[in-house]
Amino acid sequence: SQSGRYLRDHISLGFNQDESRRKVFDGVLAHISGVGRVFMNEPFGMPARTNTQHEDNTYPENAFPFAAATMRDPISGKKGSLFRHDGFDPLLIEVNTSTEYWQKGASLLHTDPLGKKDMTLPANARVYLVAGTQHGGRAGLTTAAGPCVNPRNPHSPAPALRALTIALDRWVTEGIAPPPSRVPTLGARTLVAASNTAFPTVQGFTVARTANNIALFGDWTDPKPDDTKVYGPLVTQIDADGNEVAGIRLPDIAVPLATYTGWNLYKAPFPEGALCDRDGSHSAFASTKTEREAKNDPRLSLEERYGTHEKYVDLVRVSAAQLARDGLLLPSDVGAYIVQAKSEAVRKHFAR
Repeated sequence: SQSGRYLRDHISLGFNQDESRRKVFDGVLAHISGVGRVFMNEPFGMPARTNTQHEDNTYPENAFPFAAATMRDPISGKKGSLFRHDGFDPLLIEVNTSTEYWQKGASLLHTDPLGKKDMTLPANARVYLVAGTQHGGRAGLTTAAGPCVNPRNPHSPAPALRALTIALDRWVTEGIAPPPSRVPTLGARTLVAASNTAFPTVQGFTVARTANNIALFGDWTDPKPDDTKVYGPLVTQIDADGNEVAGIRLPDIAVPLATYTGWNLYKAPFPEGALCDRDGSHSAFASTKTEREAKNDPRLSLEERYGTHEKYVDLVRVSAAQLARDGLLLPSDVGAYIVQAKSEAVRKHFAR
């Protein structure tokens, strides 16, 4: 994420033009940076730090302009865009997980600063949410809770990221535009305040209700956020399963076996109730209706939603194929999803 935050500063501060007036990067992919920057070109700047709800919350990582779209900021009084419009702006793809909406104000990449209206991005910019993934998501993660109250999220955004990396290359080298942005929006009612997510009540699962504030800071030598000058970050609405309804919904979310979130909460002796670093949560569905009812779980069991393991595999195949047609999944990852769906590790969760 630090590299993505640097790249946003790189563009905004004019570093994409070199000393010989050449463009440095034709294309940029900033991953899991939200609206963050690295607080560079400032006296006593500390680029290695990052702001979350609990850790380094007074570190001034975020600064207007947040987005590639040009807009006026009623908080700072400034007008601008991440782009400089000087002929040296790159083609830009920004990819974020659910965590960046909760911790890093990612919704401000595509709304106005107060979160009141959707903004139209310029033709040389795309923004994507990989639904139901966490900040450091990658293959091979476990659900071990660590310092968090809920099991952590093992869902990897990497398949979407691979496809979008190829899309950026084709955009630069062949002029083939990538897929349209996929993000939650106010217009579709898929972008809401953190307190308004319609999360189901699941026994033993704790739900986050507040996102990290994105605030205007005063003097960095006494970095107190001004509570009267707070921006309007929003998060993605969820479905009856607790999964996000917008963004790139990989088969893990489109044909789910569990609930996957981009947030988690700390447990004692850590600060209970605060967002748990940049971790997500995971809660598996019951295998059978009997098991679900015994737990008073409102989410349908695997038996109720799919019937058989074979039906589940078929639905994964359909979901993955559609994502590939949309340019959001590589053919090799389509095959990998089908292999995983057929595996014994998945089949064992279905009643025989």
